[in-house]
Amino acid sequence: AVVSTQSGHYGRGVLQPFLRAHAHIDTRRREPWLFGEENTALIRDALILRYQLLPYIYTQFYKASIDNSPIMRPLWYDHPEDTSLYTNQVEFQLGDSLLSSPVLESNEKSHVVVLPGPQVWYDYHSYTKYSAGTIHIPVKLSSIPLYIKGGSIIATKMRVRRSSQLMESDPYTLIVALSTQGEAKGEAYIDDGKSFEYKNNKFSHQLLDFASNKLSCRRAANSGQYVSAAVERIIILGLDSPLSASLNGSPLVSTFDKTKKSVTIKKPNVVLSEEWSIDFL
Repeated sequence: AVVSTQSGHYGRGVLQPFLRAHAHIDTRRREPWLFGEENTALIRDALILRYQLLPYIYTQFYKASIDNSPIMRPLWYDHPEDTSLYTNQVEFQLGDSLLSSPVLESNEKSHVVVLPGPQVWYDYHSYTKYSAGTIHIPVKLSSIPLYIKGGSIIATKMRVRRSSQLMESDPYTLIVALSTQGEAKGEAYIDDGKSFEYKNNKFSHQLLDFASNKLSCRRAANSGQYVSAAVERIIILGLDSPLSASLNGSPLVSTFDKTKKSVTIKKPNVVLSEEWSIDFL
């Protein structure tokens, strides 16, 4: 089977703020299932990535509504001192924590990725850690190179559903990508996703912070009242040795992956819209 350029289009589109697969009525049909099983599977994987990131993307839309910060932004926007980024017309950041380096050529085998300094970056898919600079990675048309900036915390939802509406009660996975200083920050905006009830204070705006081996979640000063889903998993990236975790003095189950240099805490028994802190040793 031949990998269609349609799967590549989806791979690039899922990391842009607005994703909609439609065209003029007179153009050829382009539903994901019309290009053979292999391409349908690749398009499905791309859409699954999009749905994983919806909590993060939704938060970026909230931030844009408050301070007009662009959701999709050129690399120089967050790194204006690096003049070499002014001419980078391929890569972009999705919010302030994710960097996309799309594969644009069907015959591309080795892909150049520019990771702005001074922070480290983590491959979203493999958790591989990279220092700032230019790297070369093997790719194919269906690859979706995506990187998390060190010092960031992003909220995701990893369970596969048929629609975002069915995901509302699904638990969150928090990815903590540590900076070179061993710290990270993030935020999450949550409401019902469909009504104007947020205007009646029915929303939650949470601030996440990892510092001094403590992960804390606090309500922002402007936060309303909204009960979110629980957190089912916390993944901390950039660790050279295991960490044990506890909540209010009670130990939590944690697993250290030596290859990925990450610690995973399953079922931490916390709710994203509440205030809590987890200690690490």
